[in-house]
Amino acid sequence: METRRKELRRRMAEAGIDAAILVHPRDILYYAGTVRPSTLLIGPKETILFVRRGLERARQEAAGIRIEPGGRFSHVAAALQSQASAGGRLGLEIDVLPARLYLRVREALPEWTVVDISPLILEQRMTKDEQEVASTQRAAEAADAGHETMAHLLRPGMTELELAAAVEASMRRAGHEGYQPLRHPGARGGGVLLMSGENLTVRGGHGLVVTGVGLSPASPYGASHRRIRPGDLVVLDTGTTCEGYTADESRTYVAGRARPDQHALFEVALAVEEAVLTALRPGTPVAEVYAAAEEVVARGNPPHFPPGSLTLPGFVGHGIGLELDEPPVVWNREERPILAGMVLAVEVEVSAPDAGMMAKIEDTVVVERDGPRLLTHAPRSLIEVRT
Repeated sequence: METRRKELRRRMAEAGIDAAILVHPRDILYYAGTVRPSTLLIGPKETILFVRRGLERARQEAAGIRIEPGGRFSHVAAALQSQASAGGRLGLEIDVLPARLYLRVREALPEWTVVDISPLILEQRMTKDEQEVASTQRAAEAADAGHETMAHLLRPGMTELELAAAVEASMRRAGHEGYQPLRHPGARGGGVLLMSGENLTVRGGHGLVVTGVGLSPASPYGASHRRIRPGDLVVLDTGTTCEGYTADESRTYVAGRARPDQHALFEVALAVEEAVLTALRPGTPVAEVYAAAEEVVARGNPPHFPPGSLTLPGFVGHGIGLELDEPPVVWNREERPILAGMVLAVEVEVSAPDAGMMAKIEDTVVVERDGPRLLTHAPRSLIEVRT
């Protein structure tokens, strides 16, 4: 943690940021090693963790850092003022900071100029060290366990919900911590998205992908009470978390023997993923990786899917780590290059709108010097489950 804090200070100095106040639990976990309710002050002279609740556990978890009890903002402001009474440039996590707290900062520290530190933090978190990759690997193994269960249990007559519950139970037994944190305040990570038949065209969640219809308008994504029918395509998108780090894995199943058009659609999805994996090399612009995917989709797969009849949702992957929605997004709007150490969910969803079909394959990978290494290991094929 100390190495991470030193690197943050270096980046702050380069950006002309004199101090920072962090409140987002994932950022505090990254720099202090705990998610107990707290505020992290990175002052010009000293770093202090103000813990509101769970003080004794925080002291065990956040070794090597000064810890103070209590979390009233007046304490944090007073500590900052004692280190730099003349003020300066103060970094705040503007993307996740509640407006009420922002206003309190402005009122209590009028001599400080507020700047957004979140881009700097997310850039630092974008590449992972060996420990982070190892935690992600354990999350990937839990995801694999869910797909193994799916391949054994899928049967016509079962509801999506019954399947999803069995999959989630197996992932929990394998160590999944039961949630997936997302940075965007309005987003949700539930661990299991499962959809079949006509539900393969429904996009009801925060992101761009197909999510299924869910159980009610209050939760319009994931498994529903729809019963699986013989010959249905079924997509299972699992998200798992171990030791705070997330993994993503999707596979496409058939309840029975696959039809030729189902094979043809999945062949395109697999070809897209292969194109993305081939392009994922350090130094390659992210937009070029996405262009390689679009080139494959544009060809279609005649005679079932002529050129131009298939679509992507606008991206083919995203960063993943302490949160499910980390940068970069693998789409044509991203200018930065692929970096060694990035952990990505390569997420390929190919839709055939005229046919009302969708096929998906997704793997979690770590980008190494020579290219990506797969961390998820469920069979990368159209999985036919025959009874």
